[in-house]
Amino acid sequence: MPTAVSTDSAKRALLDRLIDDAALFPPANLTMLPALRAHARHKESAYWWIGGRFVVPASRLDEFATARIGRDTIDLSVVLDAGVRGARGDTVRADLERTERVRNLDGVTVSSFEARLPRLVLDDAAMQRIVADIVERYPSTDVAFWYESAYDAGWIAPPDEWLATLAAARASAPANLTIGAKVRCGGAAAGATPSIDDLAAFIAAAHAHDVPWKATAGLHHPVRRHGVHGFLNVLVAGIALHAGAIEPARVADVLAEIDPTAFVLDPAHLAWRNVRLDAEQVAAGRERCVALGSCSFDEPVNDLRELGMLS
Repeated sequence: MPTAVSTDSAKRALLDRLIDDAALFPPANLTMLPALRAHARHKESAYWWIGGRFVVPASRLDEFATARIGRDTIDLSVVLDAGVRGARGDTVRADLERTERVRNLDGVTVSSFEARLPRLVLDDAAMQRIVADIVERYPSTDVAFWYESAYDAGWIAPPDEWLATLAAARASAPANLTIGAKVRCGGAAAGATPSIDDLAAFIAAAHAHDVPWKATAGLHHPVRRHGVHGFLNVLVAGIALHAGAIEPARVADVLAEIDPTAFVLDPAHLAWRNVRLDAEQVAAGRERCVALGSCSFDEPVNDLRELGMLS
């Protein structure tokens, strides 16, 4: 289900359970045990409430089960990566079966799946198969599925097209299954980082089709700099659009902002320049702009502290 956050404070509404822990992924590339130890430390810090799920590839779930520390509770978002490894046909089903071996461990929950399936054409039939495979294992428990479309110096398929497919699947999915999109905002490979206009096109299309989304990759810093997207830019653009505070044409302006002083976050409101959002608007927007995947927890938190947004 979409993230339900407090409406008492705009700061809490924006940051509550925002950062999914992707320390196993580049550029951090931590091995399993150090990643789990760091995740446990985050949960004990003063800013534990900003932390979300631990992101793990399905191909490494056996390793996770072996390295897991104690029996503390941990919520997983599993990346269905069989498709990336070259499997075909039953890609999703194979990884879901792998997930079954860990979701019954004491203290472990799997509340989210993520997938970029380059060998699978995302059409209505393909989505129906994915939904059926997930619902078979999660007939009543809340769970989310986040689909990421390919990007290589431009969208391989227009966002309006594949988000329409997700919207159609959402309309017929059971209430316990959230179907949403995942957008990659950076990467080491040439052409991996979407342009401002391409990212704006995704955010606008997701809003038009009423599809929730999470963002990942490259979002270590709050505000755009040196050509790298800022996570405040991305969040404010999506939340302000959802609130009706900006038109789709202004999304790119928010994404392009490089002045940290243009953003304000305090208990009363979240703001960008003349756009002001109260706590209830931010909380409603977080139901659509659900989470950020980051290989670092400390870096974005420390930057927010330096900006005075976590003081």
